[in-house]
Amino acid sequence: MEIYEVKNISDDILNAFKKLIPQLTGANVFPEKEDIESIINTDNTVMFVAKEEGVILGTLTIVFNKIPTGSKAWIEDVVVDETARGKGVGKKLTQFAIDYALGKGITKIDLTSSPERIAANKLYQKLGFEKRKTNVYRYGLK
Repeated sequence: MEIYEVKNISDDILNAFKKLIPQLTGANVFPEKEDIESIINTDNTVMFVAKEEGVILGTLTIVFNKIPTGSKAWIEDVVVDETARGKGVGKKLTQFAIDYALGKGITKIDLTSSPERIAANKLYQKLGFEKRKTNVYRYGLK
């Protein structure tokens, strides 16, 4: 399996996101080419994909923030294709992102995962993530 940073948007990338993101969100909504280009062209966001035998099996995005309390990273939108789950793709993607962040001097990485994603939550804990005692709030803007 190959894991790499998305630097260019190909049809393979677009098709993978059309398939993967609805599996994560439960809605038939996915990023368009311009959305992905906007993400990969920022200085603080890196998108990775896992590919095997020419097929993209999963993706993960990591966002870097420099704030008064230090430099931190946030892992977002981890999704592995339902046909590849249980084969270590999520583990390899997440560990790749952790190693990448460590290489950038990051010492704290956060992520969120819906409670119903039982296997994903177990994976994150096995990788060393600890459940925080904090509240996460969202303010929805229309």
